[in-house]
Amino acid sequence: MNKSEYNILVAGVGGLGILTATSIIAEAALIEGKKAIMSEIHGLSQRYGRVIATLRIGNVHSPLIKHGDADLIIGLEPIEALRNILMLKKNGYLILNLNPIPPPSSTAGLEEYPPLDTVIEALKKVTTNLIEINALEKANELGAPILQNTILVGAAFKIPGFPLSVESGRKAIRQIFSGRDPKIIDLNLKAFDEGTRIMENK
Repeated sequence: MNKSEYNILVAGVGGLGILTATSIIAEAALIEGKKAIMSEIHGLSQRYGRVIATLRIGNVHSPLIKHGDADLIIGLEPIEALRNILMLKKNGYLILNLNPIPPPSSTAGLEEYPPLDTVIEALKKVTTNLIEINALEKANELGAPILQNTILVGAAFKIPGFPLSVESGRKAIRQIFSGRDPKIIDLNLKAFDEGTRIMENK
């Protein structure tokens, strides 16, 4: 791995909070005094449209990530993770949310959403560093399904080679949600901590 840079791709669908998830990591990098360049969201921003965002940390000059050059993919939705899996470098990490959200074309009967097991088998052919998390289940336990992305971000801060500290991640959450209801900040901190605990128990 080129230790002077760290490349992250976040893949999902509109409505999952991709921008927020990516912004938390970018803010943590800035807190540590590291250069961070984040892409604008690419794709269909309407609810359930396909969306990706990229973030590069370190000695970088563009937010664009080449195929096979992502150190980490955070897959907020299984099929969207699969669509982008070839962006992952050899031995890169994939954090996968086990919460399928079929696109409108599937719900309309125009195409079939494959079984989750089939998607996971395909992903395992590309990387052995697959971390499966049922973030929806954990978020529901915390009382808010929208916390899924913060759980997955928390897990990212504990994978081997991740360039930022957990404490920076917690500070970033306070910054990103500053001015909001303190309950929202507290819930997101709990979700972040839940993600780090999941990884510690892996």
